[in-house]
Amino acid sequence: MSFRDIILQVDETDAASGRCALAVDLATQWGATLTGVFLRSHFTYDLFAAEGLAYLPKHEIEAALTESAAAVKLAADVAEQTLRIAAERAGASFEWRIIDGNSDAALIAAARRADLSILPPRIETSRGGRCVSATTLALASGGPTLIVPEEGEWRGMPKRVLIAWKNTRESARALHDAWPFLDAAEEVTVIVVSPSGMSGTDGFLERHMERHGRKTQVIVDHSDDVSVGKVLRRQIKALNADLLVMGLYGRSRLREMILGGVSRELLGEPPVPLLASH
Repeated sequence: MSFRDIILQVDETDAASGRCALAVDLATQWGATLTGVFLRSHFTYDLFAAEGLAYLPKHEIEAALTESAAAVKLAADVAEQTLRIAAERAGASFEWRIIDGNSDAALIAAARRADLSILPPRIETSRGGRCVSATTLALASGGPTLIVPEEGEWRGMPKRVLIAWKNTRESARALHDAWPFLDAAEEVTVIVVSPSGMSGTDGFLERHMERHGRKTQVIVDHSDDVSVGKVLRRQIKALNADLLVMGLYGRSRLREMILGGVSRELLGEPPVPLLASH
């Protein structure tokens, strides 16, 4: 099992280089097509709603539009060059797309037509003043989203994978989506957080993993004095895990994201790359 079609959000920031390096490594490992996407936003459209700007002379408005377009083009060129450098180092190829960043629709549509989306926790459009949470895309895309921390150097296929398991549809979906990573991992651990003291598994999950050729350690954590998010962070550190797999709980209502507690704790600042599915 492998991903064959990957999209990667790229911008002009320094953090994009690490995200590009990881995406290129993964695409090369799977023989996948990697498409870099840049979100273009016309920030001056919002400015024109300001009452004062409406009275600017025509030539100043045109100058502002020209300056904005040039700045966005420069940012897109820097972003493309960042991905190009990472791809050339690995001898890999990529496709490049500039899409509308004035709403979430274009990025969501692109993600729905790919096997895997690779994103930072927060996506900011160049000069546009818009910030899109990766959770928005993960909840709407219908597929797995790899959320890569802005800090740290992430390279190559994850070797030690931690699966946050709960007997829910979302956890099952995340497990199924993670198989391209699990097949290549050296160690796979399942963590069940059960503060009530109940046993975490009934053996079905272990046998399922064994049928895929994966001998898996199952940890049941009965901690009742800390949040589930803190338990997961602690286990990530103890196991030296370099990928967390978890189901994403939440829904969108009137553009307000309502997330489960664990989702809120981990998605904003994930300690390691996080593969989330909904």
